[in-house]
Amino acid sequence: MVYTPGHTAGSLSVLLDSGEAFVGDLAMNKLPLRYNPGLPVLADDIEKAKESWKCLLELGVEMVYPGHGQPFSVECTMKAIM
Repeated sequence: MVYTPGHTAGSLSVLLDSGEAFVGDLAMNKLPLRYNPGLPVLADDIEKAKESWKCLLELGVEMVYPGHGQPFSVECTMKAIM
Protein backbone atom coordinates (compact mmCIF):
# COMPACT_ATOMS: atom_id res chain seq x y z
CA MET A 1 0.00 0.00 0.00
CA VAL A 2 1.07 3.55 -0.72
CA TYR A 3 -0.11 6.71 0.97
CA THR A 4 -1.79 8.80 -1.76
CA PRO A 5 -3.53 11.84 -0.26
CA GLY A 6 -5.52 14.27 -2.34
CA HIS A 7 -9.08 13.03 -2.55
CA THR A 8 -8.92 12.77 1.23
CA ALA A 9 -6.05 13.21 3.67
CA GLY A 10 -5.91 9.51 4.51
CA SER A 11 -6.21 7.98 1.04
CA LEU A 12 -4.22 4.85 0.19
CA SER A 13 -3.58 3.00 -3.06
CA VAL A 14 -2.79 -0.70 -3.49
CA LEU A 15 -0.03 -1.44 -5.99
CA LEU A 16 0.59 -4.84 -7.52
CA ASP A 17 3.89 -6.09 -8.96
CA SER A 18 2.14 -6.26 -12.35
CA GLY A 19 1.95 -2.44 -12.57
CA GLU A 20 -1.73 -2.33 -11.66
CA ALA A 21 -2.96 0.05 -8.96
CA PHE A 22 -6.25 0.21 -7.09
CA VAL A 23 -6.50 3.92 -6.36
CA GLY A 24 -10.03 4.39 -5.05
CA ASP A 25 -11.23 7.97 -5.52
CA LEU A 26 -7.81 9.30 -6.54
CA ALA A 27 -9.15 8.66 -10.05
CA MET A 28 -12.59 8.52 -11.60
CA ASN A 29 -13.94 7.18 -14.88
CA LYS A 30 -17.72 7.17 -14.78
CA LEU A 31 -20.63 9.47 -15.47
CA PRO A 32 -21.88 11.67 -13.86
CA LEU A 33 -18.53 12.29 -12.13
CA ARG A 34 -16.35 12.34 -15.25
CA TYR A 35 -16.77 11.85 -18.99
CA ASN A 36 -13.19 10.56 -19.37
CA PRO A 37 -10.69 8.88 -17.05
CA GLY A 38 -8.83 11.33 -14.86
CA LEU A 39 -8.27 13.04 -11.56
CA PRO A 40 -10.99 13.16 -8.93
CA VAL A 41 -13.76 15.69 -9.40
CA LEU A 42 -13.97 16.17 -5.65
CA ALA A 43 -10.72 16.48 -3.73
CA ASP A 44 -9.64 17.87 -0.38
CA ASP A 45 -6.42 19.03 -2.05
CA ILE A 46 -6.03 18.70 -5.82
CA GLU A 47 -2.32 19.61 -5.67
CA LYS A 48 -1.70 16.73 -3.25
CA ALA A 49 -3.66 14.47 -5.58
CA LYS A 50 -1.33 15.46 -8.42
CA GLU A 51 1.71 14.78 -6.20
CA SER A 52 0.26 11.36 -5.34
CA TRP A 53 -0.11 10.62 -9.04
CA LYS A 54 3.50 11.60 -9.69
CA CYS A 55 4.53 9.19 -6.94
CA LEU A 56 2.47 6.39 -8.53
CA LEU A 57 4.09 7.05 -11.90
CA GLU A 58 7.56 6.88 -10.32
CA LEU A 59 6.58 3.51 -8.82
CA GLY A 60 5.79 2.17 -12.28
CA VAL A 61 2.00 2.09 -12.28
CA GLU A 62 0.63 1.29 -15.74
CA MET A 63 -3.03 0.32 -15.24
CA VAL A 64 -5.41 2.15 -12.91
CA TYR A 65 -8.48 0.70 -11.21
CA PRO A 66 -10.52 3.69 -9.98
CA GLY A 67 -13.17 3.73 -7.29
CA HIS A 68 -15.74 4.67 -9.92
CA GLY A 69 -15.79 3.32 -13.47
CA GLN A 70 -13.70 1.07 -15.68
CA PRO A 71 -9.92 0.55 -15.40
CA PHE A 72 -7.73 2.68 -17.66
CA SER A 73 -4.13 3.17 -18.70
CA VAL A 74 -2.12 5.66 -16.67
CA GLU A 75 -1.44 7.72 -19.83
CA CYS A 76 -4.96 9.10 -19.52
CA THR A 77 -3.97 10.92 -16.34
CA MET A 78 -0.47 12.11 -17.28
CA LYS A 79 -1.61 15.31 -19.03
CA ALA A 80 -3.63 16.39 -16.00
CA ILE A 81 -0.72 16.13 -13.58
CA MET A 82 2.09 17.65 -15.62
